Amino acid sequence: MRSKKKIVLLALLAGVVVLAGLLVRGYLKYREFRENPAKLIEAIPEGTNIVLGEVRHTAVREGRKEWVLEAASAQYSESSKEAVFNEVKVTFFMDNGDRIHLQGRKGTINTASNDMLVAGNVRIERDDQTLLTDQIEYDHETRHLTSPSEVRITGRNFDLRADAMRVDLAAETAFFTGAVEGTIDAANQLRL
Repeated sequence: MRSKKKIVLLALLAGVVVLAGLLVRGYLKYREFRENPAKLIEAIPEGTNIVLGEVRHTAVREGRKEWVLEAASAQYSESSKEAVFNEVKVTFFMDNGDRIHLQGRKGTINTASNDMLVAGNVRIERDDQTLLTDQIEYDHETRHLTSPSEVRITGRNFDLRADAMRVDLAAETAFFTGAVEGTIDAANQLRL
């Protein structure tokens, strides 16, 4: 009878030790992922799809922050190297310290290139200027924003419409194509 109690007690003690070890290992992994969330993505087996809530992604080039994306949720596909976001907000950081704020209902990022597409009630704001369009594409390599659909830009003392547009964020220049019309006060400087 005593030997059965000893066996049960030893089995129970071994179970407690194993459980404690698993808890310690789990806590250490939790701390590692909390301190460096990118390791969580690296730990996901290849070909896996994941869904995340409240996402924040920062793009840095040569030690300089270029843009920050925030979204209500995201779905990531390892096989297509693509992340799809809902309720997207992107802040672009300009060389002169200014910021451009972009938002839209849906967004897609190619995780290999950092190129993105934002669609659905797209709104871009800088200072007192607002741009509205249906879709905007961002080429990370060239830092170009392109809208293949109609754009409307409004600000203090101007209103401009065009069939399409391309903005070079590095040079801070905009090119409008198709039917371009609008009103611009001669004293006003259009910045984009």
